[in-house]
Amino acid sequence: MNMGRKLLVFVFAMFMVVGGLAVSASAQTGGRVVVRRSINRPVVVRRYVSPYWGYRNYWGSPYYGYSSFYDPYWNSPYLRYQDQKFSLQRELAGNQRELAKHQAKYRADGYISDKERKELEDDVRDVQRSRQRLNSFVRRYEGRY
Repeated sequence: MNMGRKLLVFVFAMFMVVGGLAVSASAQTGGRVVVRRSINRPVVVRRYVSPYWGYRNYWGSPYYGYSSFYDPYWNSPYLRYQDQKFSLQRELAGNQRELAKHQAKYRADGYISDKERKELEDDVRDVQRSRQRLNSFVRRYEGRY
């Protein structure tokens, strides 16, 4: 009885080994062999940005492994203040440049239509808003009232 059980286990083990070898050999061939000529084609490589890993840093460019520990703007209120003040000044300068460009363009022919007048009013409003935003920011953080 003991010998019969050992023989049965041995036969079953051999069956498993032979079956495993047959499956691995058939998986390696892949069914058929295809021979292709090498053709040079452009390859488009795109970075994968995960919604969890692809956080943007302070300046807006995504890169992996970003940590606010190494960002001086994260911990320094003075640097953050300077950067925000600079961006508000840059916005004001851009709005003033756009207003000057539109004024020169629309007044070149000596006539300002209703559409041009509305555009100029909108540009003036943008300049006033950005100047007010910059002044209130500076007043709030520099202590001038």
